[in-house]
Amino acid sequence: IEEYIRNQIQDDYVADQLTLFEEYDLFTGEKNKKKS
Repeated sequence: IEEYIRNQIQDDYVADQLTLFEEYDLFTGEKNKKKS
């Protein structure tokens, strides 16, 4: 069960990072550059 929870948290984290990256890239390239 613990391993499953860890995997879910990791998947959510990765998904959040991708979403943030896409939002910054789409709306403001400047913020996107600062993040990376």
